[in-house]
Amino acid sequence: MAVFSYSAKDKDGKIVRGTVEAKDKKAAVSLIQKEGSTPFIVNEEKNLKLKLKSILTSSVSRVSLKDKLIFCEQMSTLVNSGVPLAQALAAVKDQSKGTMSKVAEHIYNEVESGQSLAGALETEKKHFSPVFINMIKAGEASGKLDSTLNDLAVQVQKDYELVSKIRGALTYPTVIVVAMIAAVIFLMVKVVPAISGFFDELGAKLPLPTRILIAISSGLTRYGIYIALGVVFVIAGLYYAFKKVDILRRGLHTVILKSPVIGNIATKFNIARFSRTLGSLLGSGVGVLESLDIVSRSTKNMVFNREVRGVAEKVKNGVGLTDAMKQSNTFPVMVTQMVSIGEETGNIDKMMIKVSEHYERQIDNLTKNISSIIEPIIMLLVGTGIGFIIVSIILPIYKATQTLGG
Repeated sequence: MAVFSYSAKDKDGKIVRGTVEAKDKKAAVSLIQKEGSTPFIVNEEKNLKLKLKSILTSSVSRVSLKDKLIFCEQMSTLVNSGVPLAQALAAVKDQSKGTMSKVAEHIYNEVESGQSLAGALETEKKHFSPVFINMIKAGEASGKLDSTLNDLAVQVQKDYELVSKIRGALTYPTVIVVAMIAAVIFLMVKVVPAISGFFDELGAKLPLPTRILIAISSGLTRYGIYIALGVVFVIAGLYYAFKKVDILRRGLHTVILKSPVIGNIATKFNIARFSRTLGSLLGSGVGVLESLDIVSRSTKNMVFNREVRGVAEKVKNGVGLTDAMKQSNTFPVMVTQMVSIGEETGNIDKMMIKVSEHYERQIDNLTKNISSIIEPIIMLLVGTGIGFIIVSIILPIYKATQTLGG
């Protein structure tokens, strides 16, 4: 995607300037016109600073799960009450804030100009997943947009609850780790340098742990800013690499799934989300093959993504959904058994929702206990770090008192 700077006249005839991201100049002009402005200058921006600004702005201006949940709930309530689609969107637009307000306004303008709701959402697909858009498309095609919006509200609600539970469970350990790092840095930068002068006065050869401690303290004191910047750049570089390089991202996702405690939660989270998404799509009238394709494009974990694409390929070649899932090493027996029952009874969508609910309950239990599982590990690490510092300080003092006593 290229960045284009533009000058245009808005609806009131005022000159406005800004930037848009588009694949080419024609697409950029189209985007500006859709916003209700008439561009008269559109140029591709080569300035690196502006590109960086655009990337940062887009990364912090995404529609959150909570915003999508409110959008779905409001639209569901209004449409189910018989309010016309455009009028419902106008009401939601007026009540929305921040990025969601701009997105809702754009969707409203698209629908007002004759576009379908799914088509309008397509123009904002960086904010709405393929699952979201295709469920709306299926709901509009079947004339069941009201029930589809209700199903979407439930789906987004469950996604929001899952993500919130996992974030909540990891908040306490994260705070403890940050506090531990801050305490160690304070000791190394403030306490150790003060004591090292006393050690110099002793004149005796310092034990190895103390020499290591003083060397680390000296390095942090002299080059702390450069070390901090280096850490920031390394983290940013790793983040970019894992985001852009598929093989690295796949490796990271594999490690996460195989790691103790977190791996169990991650696996259940992906199965729960896969099951609910597939069930919702099938329930909306989307075909099995198309649903699997949409789910695979919406699955962020690359290990699960590959497995779902493999299942879709097998189904495309005539293999039943149950058999295709059995051939994968990812889906537990309980899941394939439920799918088998669903295929026999013609209720795969309902069975997938039941599978999702089962795993959501398991995640709920795991996240409640995660702090008690991780806390001893953190305490051990804290104790080891602080213990090393204390021993390194006490050892030379103890040796000095022995020498004086002798």
